[in-house]
Amino acid sequence: MTVGPIDGHDIPTLIEFLGEARDLDRPMVLHVKTIKGKGLDVAEDDATRFHSPKAFKVERDERLGCRVEMSSGGRSFTAAVADAVCGVMERDERVVVCTAAMADGTGIAPALEQFPERAWDVGICESHALDMMAGLAKTGAKPFFAVYSTFLQRAFDQAFQEVALQGLGVRLLLDRAGVVGGDGAVHHGFCDIALLRTLPDAVLMAPIDEASLIAAIELMRTYDAGLSAVRYPRDVVSDRFTGQVCPAFEIGKARLLTPEYADLDARRPDAAVLGFGTAAIDAIAAAEALGGEYKVAVWDARFAKPVDAALVESLLSRRIPVVTVEDHAVIGGFGAAVLECAQERGLDAGGVVRLGLPDSWILQDSRANQLREAGIDVGGITRAIREAVGGAGAKARSGERAEPTPAADRDGARV
Repeated sequence: MTVGPIDGHDIPTLIEFLGEARDLDRPMVLHVKTIKGKGLDVAEDDATRFHSPKAFKVERDERLGCRVEMSSGGRSFTAAVADAVCGVMERDERVVVCTAAMADGTGIAPALEQFPERAWDVGICESHALDMMAGLAKTGAKPFFAVYSTFLQRAFDQAFQEVALQGLGVRLLLDRAGVVGGDGAVHHGFCDIALLRTLPDAVLMAPIDEASLIAAIELMRTYDAGLSAVRYPRDVVSDRFTGQVCPAFEIGKARLLTPEYADLDARRPDAAVLGFGTAAIDAIAAAEALGGEYKVAVWDARFAKPVDAALVESLLSRRIPVVTVEDHAVIGGFGAAVLECAQERGLDAGGVVRLGLPDSWILQDSRANQLREAGIDVGGITRAIREAVGGAGAKARSGERAEPTPAADRDGARV
C-alpha cells in the first residue's frame, strides 16, 4: 500500500498519516515530500551550499539584492583535495576520478568541469563507483574514487572482491574521516582503517596538512600493486609547517616532526607520540605545552598500513613510552596496528598508550568538542603523555627490567 505524496512541512497532517501507518495491519509506503532549506529562500535556492553550513550572515539590500556571507576558518582539506586532484590530472592523462553524488562535498566538482571526459559523478551508488574504477584500472588508467569515509562501507564488498582481490590499483580519497561536527554519529568516519587494513597490499595514509596531502596523492598515483587510500578530516588545513619542505611519502616510513630527536641515543626523549593524520599537529602543541616538564618526540606516522615497523622497534627496544593518537576508532585502528607490529617483533608494548575514538557513540556537537570528548585534542594528548611517562616510571621503581627488550627477526622469533 502506498500513500502520498503528502506535504512534509504540514506537521499536523504528517502526524495524522504517521498515526495511520502505525496502526495499519499491512506494509505501507508513506511518500512525504519536503523542500530542503524550507523557510529560508537562500537555502531553498542553493541546497548544496546550505547543507550543514558554517555560520553565515544574510544581508538584503533593495538595490543590490541578497548577499550571503559565510564565515571561514581557513582553507579546508576538501578545497585542498580539489586543487590536488586537478593538478595530478593535468600532469598525468591516465588519472581519472569519480564520486557518488558528492561532487561538491568531496571537492571533485572542479575536476568534473575541467576534465569532463575523465571525471564522473555516478549518483548515489558507491558500490557501482568502485566497480567502475576497478574496471578502469584494468585498462591501465589510474582511478581515484572520492567518497565520504562513512559512505565507504557501502562499497566494502567491491573494495575487497573487485579491487584488492584482483590486485588492482584503485585509489580512495576519504573525506570526512574522523568526527565531523554537526552531522553527528551517522557521518563519523570511524572505521575506514579497520575495514581497509584487512585487505592484502593495501596502503593506508593520512596527511597532516596540504603539502603532505599532495605528497600522499602523488604516491598513490604511482602505486599500482593494490588499493590505496588517504583519509582527511572535515577541517581546515594547518599552516604549522608552511614554508618547510615536505618529504616525499615512502611506503611504511614515518616523518619526524621534532628533528632534535633524530638520534634517540644522543638525545633520549621522555616519551614519543606517533600521530596519524592531523592528530600529529595537536601532538606538537601538546609536546610544546609540556616543554618544561617532559621531553617529547613527535612523529607524523603517515601510514596505518604498513606502519613504520623500524620506528616502532627503535622506540620500544629503548623502553621509550609511546602514545599513539588517531581520529578513528581505537578498535582496529592505527594504534592497534602498532601493537600488532610490536607483538610480531617480540617487543614489550606495555609502554604504549593508545588514543582514539571510544567504543561508544559521539553525538552532535562542534568538531572541537567531539575531539575533546574523545580525549584526542591537545589536552587529551597531554594527559596521555603524562600517563605514559608515569607508567614507565612506575615500572622502573617496581624493579622491572630497564634494559632494552630483545629485537626479533622477521618471523617474530627472539634473537
